[in-house]
Amino acid sequence: MRSLKTPIRASLKTGAATFGLATAIIATGAFAQDETALADPSARGGIADIIVTAQRYEQSLQDTPLSVVALNGDQLAAAGVDSLDKFDTFIPNVSIGGTMAQGNAIASFAIRGIGGAPSGFVTQEGSVGVYVDDILFARPNGALLDLLDVERVEVLRGPQGTLFGRNTAGGAIRYVTKRPDFAAVSGNVRAAIGSYQRRDLSANLNLPLADTLAVRFSASQKNQDGYVTRIIDGDRLGDRNSTVMRAQARWQPTPRLDIELSADTIRTHDDGSPTVIARYEPTDLYPTALYCVAVSPTCSASNVTRGAQARALAPAGASPSGYTNAAADLAYFLGQAGGRYEVYGGLVPDTNRFKSYGLAGTIAYELSDTVTAKSLTGYRDLDQTQNQDFDRSPLPLYGLNERIGIEYFTQEFQFTGQSFADRLKWVVGAFYYWDKAEDYRRRLGSGSNSNSAYADDGSLFVNPADGIGLGELEQKFITTKSIALFGQGSFSITDGLVATLGLRWNRDTKEYTAFREGRGRIGGVAMAHTVKDSWSNLSPRFGLEYHWNDDVMTYVSAAKGFKGGGFNDTVETNCVDPQVCGLSSFAPENLWTYEVGLRSDLFDRKLRFNITGFYTDYKDQQIQYIDSAPPPTQFTVNGDATVKGVEVELMAAPIGGLLLRASGGYVHTRYNDDILGINSGIVQIARTTPYFRSPKWSYSLGASYSVPVSDAGEASFDLNWGWKDSQASTASPTNMVMLPSYGLLNGRIEYRSKAGWSIALTGNNLLDKYYLTGGFDPAGPASLDSPGLGAGRHDAVFGFEMLDLGRPREVGLELNYRF
Repeated sequence: MRSLKTPIRASLKTGAATFGLATAIIATGAFAQDETALADPSARGGIADIIVTAQRYEQSLQDTPLSVVALNGDQLAAAGVDSLDKFDTFIPNVSIGGTMAQGNAIASFAIRGIGGAPSGFVTQEGSVGVYVDDILFARPNGALLDLLDVERVEVLRGPQGTLFGRNTAGGAIRYVTKRPDFAAVSGNVRAAIGSYQRRDLSANLNLPLADTLAVRFSASQKNQDGYVTRIIDGDRLGDRNSTVMRAQARWQPTPRLDIELSADTIRTHDDGSPTVIARYEPTDLYPTALYCVAVSPTCSASNVTRGAQARALAPAGASPSGYTNAAADLAYFLGQAGGRYEVYGGLVPDTNRFKSYGLAGTIAYELSDTVTAKSLTGYRDLDQTQNQDFDRSPLPLYGLNERIGIEYFTQEFQFTGQSFADRLKWVVGAFYYWDKAEDYRRRLGSGSNSNSAYADDGSLFVNPADGIGLGELEQKFITTKSIALFGQGSFSITDGLVATLGLRWNRDTKEYTAFREGRGRIGGVAMAHTVKDSWSNLSPRFGLEYHWNDDVMTYVSAAKGFKGGGFNDTVETNCVDPQVCGLSSFAPENLWTYEVGLRSDLFDRKLRFNITGFYTDYKDQQIQYIDSAPPPTQFTVNGDATVKGVEVELMAAPIGGLLLRASGGYVHTRYNDDILGINSGIVQIARTTPYFRSPKWSYSLGASYSVPVSDAGEASFDLNWGWKDSQASTASPTNMVMLPSYGLLNGRIEYRSKAGWSIALTGNNLLDKYYLTGGFDPAGPASLDSPGLGAGRHDAVFGFEMLDLGRPREVGLELNYRF
């Protein structure tokens, strides 16, 4: 059997660096850059391996008994991917986007239909873990990371709880940066210009200070205008402005001791998510309250007064149907016309600002020739500010001013080793996590259920600086502590047969405090309320793999996934229990995933064929929904589900310099039972309701070709097509937007000189597809159909629908110099 530490086979002499994306579409077919490719283009041969650490030790990707996607930095660039928000386009059964009503400010990751919390509340956590150099990036806030000086990105599909910490029931995304190198001074400078005033500049420098000491510095600044125009003032939504810096140091005082320290800072800001508004409904709850002009059974005297005050803030002649391109957008999605990239614009521009800094330290010490001890320490502090006018009109229908502060610390101890004449590869360890999150927000609105912009006497709270209502104050505080013990071993029973057994014990403890003006009242006075709970779990993993020869491997596995419980942050209006006041808890979710896979390299490694089948039994899935009983309130409840599917990958290298690839994914998801509302007691999510962030079909096609240009360098050509089926934007059917299917075509033409410089012409969304990345629909008549529920169940609350638009066609020119 091949060693689990077999290096990349130099005998293959592949030109992976010049093949561009290579296996961005291949779940186990990614390969590393081969520096011999430029020096000897004729040496290109079969498809190479890449070394990954998906099981916490180095291992050939084709020998890893998991469904893994691994892409290096050059492959990501060839695909036009420079951040995680573009990462899923060419990867089957993976969906990445923003949360409902908040665009990309808060990320939502889903793998095989198993995803995170769509609302982005601080009480919610995702089911897909994000790791930067094996340090957990624990929160979805700002998690659509820019890719800076990246060595590779790995996507591990299926439960990874045994080895990868908290909340990896759906899988894990591992962002691996380049390490400081003792060998020589090296670096890279890259500049790019392009559509919508794109201006990117990044650089990195590796600097050896001694034979055993090296530092590495990386920095990136990206600026690009938005692509959705505010009619009211011409400003653009969807702009991108980010600055990322990282410093790393590596010291090897002895051959057995390796110490790495890093510090990073992330700064981003934009003028709002690229959201357009459709279907203003003046008969919905909020507009009705806003436009009350006479006392009626649905319009109280106080609302008449408040409506007049609210109308005074809007331009003369304004109506709730005058600030939308709904007709064009909805016609487009019905196949009748083209869409538009414009929205009227709110009372004040939206803003989203994010800043974060992180510290990390890794200490590895070889206790013996076969045993290594490792300490991984991480700390991150982040602050996020969002000002959002959700309805994007001069009408004060609904808005939000919010500041989120999160601080967390992680500590992991690992011992890895080999025993019994290297027949047993094992990992054991312990993990600790601490998290403190604070959320201060003001809700701005005019509806009968959101009159927070007004005092008890009916007068309007006004900020003298801008004349905008101050809104209803909400404060949320949550502290999380988690501890875990874990271990996993892979034993070679014979030269070809390997058995794997893993086990993780985890305990989460959370304490949550909530305060909201107008709610949580005891004796008529609003008060803060607190709830606390703990959850424990044992998560095993079983696996068998058989290596038929050096190029064919099959495996079967069963793994349990777990995500801790939590609390609904919806505070009741009047409290019976003065401590909890409606802060109900929801149970932890558990799932078992059964997987079978084939990994094969055929015809002297000219053809790679991989297939994976999976079946998931999902217990107590945490599902968010809006209970449409008055007042409409958001809850997380538990429900059972079944998920099953398949992933197929194919790659061919028929001649030197040419690589062809195709992949496809199918996932079938369904709830096992109807889910009832906590307030209403009626069905809120039916068994037939579409699953959140789970396109049924997805596929991708691609080709890469490289050719020498005299003796000076070579040219490479990359073309990649990715297609996603329609998918639900949220879990709640009364707010769900069925995002239409779409396909994107990206391309790249690059010349790389042996002198170290290169120039590339890039294109993303070359067919200029108008498509949605998210949506939230609390608008429409009460008779409107809701997916899975039929007519008569829609919320009909906000009076508008929010649609997040993907980026239109973009072209760019990149210059790069490596030394």
